[in-house]
Amino acid sequence: MNLKNYILSSLIILTLAGCYTKREYYEPEFVSKNVSFDGSLSSSLQQTSRYGAVLKNGNILLKNGNIIELNLDKNDNFLGEYQGKLLISSIDGNFKVLMGEDEYYTTKFKTRIVSASINDNHLAALSVDNTIYLIDMISDKLLLEYNVGVAYAIDAKMANPVFLNSIIVYPTLDGKIMIVDKFNGRILRDAVVSSESFFNNIIFLDLLGDKMFAASATKLMAISTQGVKHYDGQIKDVLIYSGKIYLFLKDGMVEILDLELNKLSSKNFKFAIFSGVIPKDDKLYIIEKTGYMFITDLNLNNLEIVELNSEISKKSFMGENAFYYDDEILELK
Repeated sequence: MNLKNYILSSLIILTLAGCYTKREYYEPEFVSKNVSFDGSLSSSLQQTSRYGAVLKNGNILLKNGNIIELNLDKNDNFLGEYQGKLLISSIDGNFKVLMGEDEYYTTKFKTRIVSASINDNHLAALSVDNTIYLIDMISDKLLLEYNVGVAYAIDAKMANPVFLNSIIVYPTLDGKIMIVDKFNGRILRDAVVSSESFFNNIIFLDLLGDKMFAASATKLMAISTQGVKHYDGQIKDVLIYSGKIYLFLKDGMVEILDLELNKLSSKNFKFAIFSGVIPKDDKLYIIEKTGYMFITDLNLNNLEIVELNSEISKKSFMGENAFYYDDEILELK
């Protein structure tokens, strides 16, 4: 190697070295106690969402902790339980609505369904190619099929459609919500939550009183009769509980907003990576990926830091009364 090439190579190596930043992780200031998982599942978690989980043996784990023995295929995903019915989608586009082990309704879509909910005889669904559907399950009539636009990625926290009286609010994969007439499938309007090119799924969608809330990874939007409000931030998760909005941000910050999106308070868990949160009575149980659980009151005060006996490096699921990790259970008491 001649001197010119040697100098050039050295400069490139030094430049790349200067660009490298070591990731920093959460370090607790104190630990209140150590806790071990106190129960086990019949099989490890295979697929999880906000609404439930599928175990590797094909059984379904519901939010309330009940296990439904179904022996699902490894390519089947559980999308939620509505009105006592289970929604199951497969990678090949097959879709089933089950009552227990019995098939209530089945159909085949062009591509896999990633988000769905039902209300009475209506099935609202969103496919992996960002197409929304509305089907009358009694008549098997397709009321709506509409491709919203190009999308490039799907988040495990993807929200499901929400029914409200005569309308359905659909989340999309490209940062929009679509509002549809439930009875005739007509699109009434759409709204852009965020316009990022990538990782722009609607990860949270909820209705509370006369307000609708939707969030992507970069924005929270509130729609009401008084207008539209936005909050900008790097959002990991959203919780609405006891009249407040809790935002879990990617830098380890938790912010509390009122329902008008005004900031009430915040707490910084520096460099924390949030895996999820379980609200229970007057406490929040916040799971941190490197193996901690933060227990706080609803104002993020009276903090307990609990060290778990494992990092959260495999599949996990937030139930109503327990945290599930791989094949282990931690009951919240």
